[in-house]
Amino acid sequence: MVRSSRLAVLAMLAVGPAEAQGPTPNVNDGAALLRECGAALRAADGGPVLEENPVERGVHMGQCLGLVSAVWHTHKLMVDAFGSRQAFCPAGLVSAGQMARLVHAYLAERPDDLERWDVELILEAFGESYPCP
Repeated sequence: MVRSSRLAVLAMLAVGPAEAQGPTPNVNDGAALLRECGAALRAADGGPVLEENPVERGVHMGQCLGLVSAVWHTHKLMVDAFGSRQAFCPAGLVSAGQMARLVHAYLAERPDDLERWDVELILEAFGESYPCP
């Protein structure tokens, strides 16, 4: 067991430092999030259906609403349970739909940033909408 552990460490050292991995284009970047939140907002507002496949449309909607809610709640957990610095400071309760709407507007105003991580952009959108004193 010790010998295999040493070999694994030597193999990692031989490869060198890992490079930071960026988002997968159109999967977990701002472009994907813009598309997904657009589907959710069109459905909420009774807008035109762009996705012909209803399963695809549902996945897009769920991905947007789930991700923006997960980022929001993870931030709250990190602040409340672990004493992390607040990245944004809402005055009250915010629904998942409101979160999606403000993230979509933030992304639509920044087409040059859509290749960045979706989570990073969500945090920035929340920070801009709910700045801390």
